[in-house]
Amino acid sequence: MVVDFSGLASIIPVFGFLLVFVVVYALLSKTKVLGENKFVHIFTSFCIAIFFLVSANAVEYVRIVTPWFVAFIVSLLFILILVGLMQGKVEDFIKPGVAWIIVLILLAIFVGSAVYVFADAINQYLSGPKEFILRPQIFGVIILIAVTLFASWLITRKSK
Repeated sequence: MVVDFSGLASIIPVFGFLLVFVVVYALLSKTKVLGENKFVHIFTSFCIAIFFLVSANAVEYVRIVTPWFVAFIVSLLFILILVGLMQGKVEDFIKPGVAWIIVLILLAIFVGSAVYVFADAINQYLSGPKEFILRPQIFGVIILIAVTLFASWLITRKSK
């Protein structure tokens, strides 16, 4: 009997939303970057996860990076089980150098997936400095920054 799971494809963004929400909340709670207020952690996690729900590129990024990440973690778990069975202590195997290699591999997975997903968006901004600055979005940001700097200078200058 064949089971059809093709209907799950329409709810993959929801899984991406939940994954991003839980990971960001856990990181904010653990690191206490934004303080210890749980409401701030939940609200910030929710806002970031909403971005990953509505942005097609962000959903694609989560869809690409998740299998690689899970496969690496499962493989690492099996390797650690084998090391534990052969040597008796896993702590002897996990030295600071090995931990940094694991972090670098995870970073390579995230960066490689980002380059794969966002290559078209990145390439349009790498055409040259003149073309980059003259894009309407970038030129608008530059004008907005200039107006903000001028207004800030007007507001904070000392009158004689």
